[in-house]
Amino acid sequence: MQESELLVAPTLSEVAQATQQVRALLPDWLSESERDAIELALAEALTNIVQHGFGRAGGQPVRLRLRERGGALEVDVWDQGRPIPKDLLSQADPSTTFLFDPTNLAGLPEGGMGLALIKAAFHEVRYGSRDGVNRLHLVRRM
Repeated sequence: MQESELLVAPTLSEVAQATQQVRALLPDWLSESERDAIELALAEALTNIVQHGFGRAGGQPVRLRLRERGGALEVDVWDQGRPIPKDLLSQADPSTTFLFDPTNLAGLPEGGMGLALIKAAFHEVRYGSRDGVNRLHLVRRM
């Protein structure tokens, strides 16, 4: 894979299909656990776009680009939904988000793990919004 692009309709039913397509495009140098983490992270990103960016209204397709460059996998996700609230991504911390007792059902977090999952799967996570277009840039190095 040099570079591949996908257009994903902003519906939950399309998220599963898109993540399966992405997994098939991932470079061979990624381990199975890395592939799992990337697939889960992209499913989370797309689900967030559908649920929080567009809501029930739907919208323009989400554009995904995957490319290998300089010993790294780069994934870009563009959408035209509502942007991620300021500071929400920077506050997501994989080192603390997952510190809970899974046997204590009452103490399990109700949400807020998605952005931390994304940050845990990639070495670099950047986000910006300009002129009504949001861009999530993700990098996973060898």
